[in-house]
Amino acid sequence: MTDSLEGALPGLRERKRRDTKVQILSRAIATFRKLGIRAAHLGEIARGSGVSEATLYNYFPNKGALAEGWVRGEIDQTLEAVSRDLETQGLRRAMRTLCRELATRATAGEDRAVRLEAWRESGRSRPDGFGPGHRLVLALERWQESERVRRDVEASAIASILMETLEGGLIDALRRDLDADDLTKALRTRVDLILDGARKRNERVAAPVSVWATRPVQNR
Repeated sequence: MTDSLEGALPGLRERKRRDTKVQILSRAIATFRKLGIRAAHLGEIARGSGVSEATLYNYFPNKGALAEGWVRGEIDQTLEAVSRDLETQGLRRAMRTLCRELATRATAGEDRAVRLEAWRESGRSRPDGFGPGHRLVLALERWQESERVRRDVEASAIASILMETLEGGLIDALRRDLDADDLTKALRTRVDLILDGARKRNERVAAPVSVWATRPVQNR
């Protein structure tokens, strides 16, 4: 009985931690939409979430992290929703579905100005990138094995490029006030360009050993 309880505790803690994070982020999004990001205060968000400011900082160290959790979190949630397409259908078809779903989400409400502000707070790159177990990376690796995607570039690098171009398209759409149909077309064009370039190695240009490797600068 005791062993069973001890085994369940890590799962319960993880679930509680996940629920608390969702609660804080949901409150933050509601506050951002009401006041804007700059006018929102972390203390108010913490109180509205039923947690202390110290607890909020454990999950989100600053307002930029909350803004990123909103706009990039939506992309991750949408990718998770279409993950079955990544498993059973072609990569291009799955990515086109992702474009349509992202466009629908981004244009559904009247919070475009706040979303654009959120992107400015988030910065233009994901600090953690994409790990080897990410669904998109795994899908790209399978396509590399079947020689449908070039193998001289790491799957995680291609995944990062795809997500960065989607994020850039969403930001551009917010600035230009595109509707869902035009945004879907714009995102699909961006994705098609990346996937066309990833189909096979360009033999005229030797690929680097590691696209994303950071090499120290040597003094001469």
